[in-house]
Amino acid sequence: MLDPIECEDREWLIPTGTGGYSSSTMCGVNSRTYHGLLTIPQDPPHRRFMTLAKVEDFLITDGQEYPMSTNHYLNDVFYPEGYKFLRDVERGQNFITWIYVFGNARVEKMLLVHRGYNAITLSYRSHKGIFRICPLVTYRSHHVTTKEKHPIISYKENNDEMVLSANGIPFLKVRPKGNYTIDRTGYWYYNFFYRHDYERGTNYLEDLYNPFCFVSKGNTFEVDFFWDDFKPDKPSLSPREIMGLLSVGAMSFVVKGQGSYAIIAGYHWFDEWGRDTMISLEGILLLNGLYEQARNILLRYFDALNKGMMPNSFLGNDAISYKGVDVSLWGINAMYRYYQYTNDQEFLKKIFPRMLEVVDWYWKGNGVVTNRGNLLYHVGAPRTWMDAQFDGEIVTPREGAAVEINALWYNALMIMDQLSKRLGMKENEFAEKAEKVKSAFMEKFPSESGLYDYIDLDERPHMEVRPNQLFALSLPFPVVTKDIAMKVLEIVELELLRPYGLSTLSKREKGYTPYYRGGRASRDRAYHNGPIWPWLIGAYVSAKLNFEYDSLKIKNLLNQFSPLLTLASREGGYLPELFEDIPPFRKGGCIAQAWSVAEVNRALRNIINFS
Repeated sequence: MLDPIECEDREWLIPTGTGGYSSSTMCGVNSRTYHGLLTIPQDPPHRRFMTLAKVEDFLITDGQEYPMSTNHYLNDVFYPEGYKFLRDVERGQNFITWIYVFGNARVEKMLLVHRGYNAITLSYRSHKGIFRICPLVTYRSHHVTTKEKHPIISYKENNDEMVLSANGIPFLKVRPKGNYTIDRTGYWYYNFFYRHDYERGTNYLEDLYNPFCFVSKGNTFEVDFFWDDFKPDKPSLSPREIMGLLSVGAMSFVVKGQGSYAIIAGYHWFDEWGRDTMISLEGILLLNGLYEQARNILLRYFDALNKGMMPNSFLGNDAISYKGVDVSLWGINAMYRYYQYTNDQEFLKKIFPRMLEVVDWYWKGNGVVTNRGNLLYHVGAPRTWMDAQFDGEIVTPREGAAVEINALWYNALMIMDQLSKRLGMKENEFAEKAEKVKSAFMEKFPSESGLYDYIDLDERPHMEVRPNQLFALSLPFPVVTKDIAMKVLEIVELELLRPYGLSTLSKREKGYTPYYRGGRASRDRAYHNGPIWPWLIGAYVSAKLNFEYDSLKIKNLLNQFSPLLTLASREGGYLPELFEDIPPFRKGGCIAQAWSVAEVNRALRNIINFS
């Protein structure tokens, strides 16, 4: 028997491929606002709304009604107690199956996600008894709960299906199959308690509506919950070996919106982010041969440039946010990797003018980025990946010349030199500019602790030991010499390398915080000031491959992945956003983060290929 408190930490997730998902815990206790059996994007893949939160389901046999569901209510009440009868759970790529035993009756319950559609099917099978299935529904953003101000939920029967509406807006279709009767209940269930949100200081109480219950006339039953018409999927088993499992996990972040592809940055709450997309593109798309999707995404982002800046995010309803100064530079790097995989000359010809637009704006300055002494300085914060802020407080401003921005800048200029020659251009303009950047970088950034993290607008260097300096070593065109690179690696390995990735700040620095918990302010202050981020292992491995020539040491890097791979095996190929920097390295943030999976996948394959 799985303890319900422990169960609340044992989450599962199956994305639909539309931006939506199905997710809960192993014993069916929803412990987050984001948990629900069907979340549907209203502007695919954006504006995700919870529709089917869960079902109350029972086996009726021998005059008894036995529960399969469990809920956590206010005041630590768990009811009903379906978890006591749960014997086994199996996860596949697009399904999850629960086995319950009630005396001499065995029930197999399966949830199947129809990938590419906003649709799931629940099926039940036993050798005896009948089933009572009661859907609990809502219609809200997946970020907020419904409490007190209840919508008016109604439904209409249309042949073999029910169409549910909230305040007159249709939001869910339900189609039972087989012989059954229907009880028209119309009940509100009050005070569902979501423990993880309570701990995070966000909305944690919810009311859900039960419009009706189905009672089967036999010992099998099936019901579809969906919005659009869908093509039924078949259950797909997950790969047993870890590389296949990582690939499957990586590809599940790819979604199809309204005519274009996107990469969701993280489940449950992140949307489509430019930086995460460009960093993840190789580990998610290129390594899996998804070149059409990569072209589609690269073209969409490069077509949306604004004074050389690539979108930080697409927000839905054609809204675009521009913020990160590194996004365009990661975009150039992603395009370079795409070309290396495909040798797609025609696409390069199409995108190259846009890449040139980025370089031109960054070289001359665009009001956010300024070229000062051949280094890039930026104004405004936060504009790097360390972007936590709350209530007007910017936790890690890093305004000025950031080490990874200038490493990416040199890398971008060298890429432009290489690709321009592939297009038959013979000028050395990009190589000459790159050399100026490298010279300025080597003059300003080397420090006693490797490389300065950033140089502020008043030319004061900031020498906090952070992992950002790794990008000066890890990109296709490193900006530092080998002696500096080896010093950086020594510092990083001594002060930042951890079992699950790299810590974001040395323990000896002021402001170091190993814990990631509590309310928004507490979490954001800690976010980039100590917690371990697994995606950074990709930069660490690339740096080692660029400058470490001892093949035995490279092979030994595989040992660094053991904790991450053990976790990914247990979590269906997923890895979280971060970990606390103190044993037992508690998970934090999103339960499934795109660049965590992508960069571990990329780094692992690079080590294996090297070996």
